[in-house]
Amino acid sequence: MAGKIVTEQSDSHVTLTISHPERRNALTVLMWQELAAQVRELSREDGIRCVVIRGGTAEAFSAGADISEFGTARSTREQVVRFHEEYVGGCLNAIATCPVPVVAAIQGACFGGGLEIAAVCDIRIAAKCARFGAPVGRLGFPLAFGETEALFRLVGPSVTAELLIEGRLFDARTAYEKGLVSRVVGNDDFEREVAAAVENICASGILAARSHKRQI
Repeated sequence: MAGKIVTEQSDSHVTLTISHPERRNALTVLMWQELAAQVRELSREDGIRCVVIRGGTAEAFSAGADISEFGTARSTREQVVRFHEEYVGGCLNAIATCPVPVVAAIQGACFGGGLEIAAVCDIRIAAKCARFGAPVGRLGFPLAFGETEALFRLVGPSVTAELLIEGRLFDARTAYEKGLVSRVVGNDDFEREVAAAVENICASGILAARSHKRQI
């Protein structure tokens, strides 16, 4: 089955679910485009207080870009540039510049492009089962510069080197210690903690929350 971005609105917050379970919620080109389009649309909504991005299964937030497409979507230099600058970069920029506070709710695998998505969110809540990494070098190519920059801004040069040069994978506790996530919660408490975070964000005035995000 093809992957998709599932949108659910509840009162003044919206959940965007990366759903591609048979590929550990890896994003196809169409999914990168759809996620970007949904975030841009929500950015224009004055009444939205919070956006949550999550994976469609407890096994994965997202394993990153769907590598099964690389033979057709990244087979030439022009395609590679378009893939990273337009599809992936466009999506990450849409999330990073969204005026609405964005929460990444992370369970399971959060690798590659999934980690990049989480990195540009404002708050990252990880279940204990979460795992993090960007071992893209093992596929034989580097992370695009703009995508490296997002990680670098979040965790600095040393941790970025561990992730990209060494290819280390972090469990949730290590990710927290490295500054990669905001907090770690028990697997059984995960949904309750995400809901509490959304409630806390929505308790602030819309303009206040958006102003604080802009200042940060």
